Amino acid sequence: MRSLPLLVASLVVAGLVGASALAQEGGKKPSPRTLEQRVEVAGKVVCIGCTLEQQEGGADSQCTLHAKHAQGLLLADGTLWTLVDNARGHAVITNERLRGKELKVFGWKFPKAQYVEVSRYQVRDGEKWIGWDWCATCGFEQGDNKDSGFCDDCKPGK
Repeated sequence: MRSLPLLVASLVVAGLVGASALAQEGGKKPSPRTLEQRVEVAGKVVCIGCTLEQQEGGADSQCTLHAKHAQGLLLADGTLWTLVDNARGHAVITNERLRGKELKVFGWKFPKAQYVEVSRYQVRDGEKWIGWDWCATCGFEQGDNKDSGFCDDCKPGK
């Protein structure tokens, strides 16, 4: 029993050393991303929980209870990508009118986590891609603010 206090003290010291190392590393900020570093990711907007539930050995996602049918992108290769839930991504994650539609997202991929951070996005309408981009000026969807006042990144045809 005498070794238990020694073990606890050792764990505390190890935790403090680890926390100190993390704090030092955490002080370094990664270089900022640029618009030029964005990639295009195209797929179908699906409810992540329902999609996982429909797979063999499906998940008990309970998406109506907790995630409220949070949406992601199902790519042509069958991979399911989650969207970063920030101001721009939230509009895609929660907009039921996008579910089932083909979407082209321009943003930054985090492949190890299968996340995409949305910079802007377009929805397929027949043969055309229509910008439903987020912008402090132009809104969340086509027709917001009468399509006027687009920022440089959200201008149609970009």
